[in-house]
Amino acid sequence: MNLINLKIVKAGLIGMIGSSYIAQQQQNRLKCAAPYFSFISHTELQQFRLRFPSLYVLDKFQVEHILSVIRNKTTQTKDFRLYSDRLIRLLLEKAVSEHIKKMSPQEGQQSQQQQAQVISFEQKQFCVVVMIRSGNAFLGEALKVLPGTSVGFILVQEHPQTKDPQLIYCKLPEDVDQKQVILTDAMITTGGRITTAIKALLSHGVTQDNITAVNIVSCEKGLSRVLHQFPKVKIITAGVDHALNTIQDLRFPGVGDFGDRYFGTVDQY
Repeated sequence: MNLINLKIVKAGLIGMIGSSYIAQQQQNRLKCAAPYFSFISHTELQQFRLRFPSLYVLDKFQVEHILSVIRNKTTQTKDFRLYSDRLIRLLLEKAVSEHIKKMSPQEGQQSQQQQAQVISFEQKQFCVVVMIRSGNAFLGEALKVLPGTSVGFILVQEHPQTKDPQLIYCKLPEDVDQKQVILTDAMITTGGRITTAIKALLSHGVTQDNITAVNIVSCEKGLSRVLHQFPKVKIITAGVDHALNTIQDLRFPGVGDFGDRYFGTVDQY
């Protein structure tokens, strides 16, 4: 083999090694949690919201630090839980603010000037519906924001073979059809779980207008699926990812498996 052929073979081997290394790096990135997932840009988000006006996304500058901690794969359980609770509180306060409140004169005011108005709402008008298991993380903060609210539970799981979402358990208050429902789940990924949960609520007489879904992170594809099917349902999220991580059949935006990380099933993702 002459010198020229040796150089060609050497260059080919280097190219193969380089390609293999790049492919391995990309694979490792997909296996990691949040730092390798980026939210859609402000312009893309504005265009997305023009298509789906019932979508509300918290202000970036209000939540970006909290999200950076949650989306860091090295964040341990205690800090992940702490920062998740902070973000959940903001999401729930936003959900409550979207509902109609009533105004009434302030009692005990002695001034001759125009009476101040008290803005209030009936906590019993709300029902927090938790999607087991990651949605349970919202319950503690929900009962602080709305201590008089009723609570319902829905469990949706994928069929082991078909991967289709199945309604396994549904326990709702008898008067849920008269409530403003706040539906809690950590993420909207493919949209299958929340779509199944919304159908369960509708079957109990709840209207789309009275459903507000709150979650920490959503996927663009999942949001499109849900809001195309239920355009009057309000969705409140802290961020929207471009795509899903489908490694090992785990479908989630870039926070890892939220339930595992929040409840300490694994200390680090």
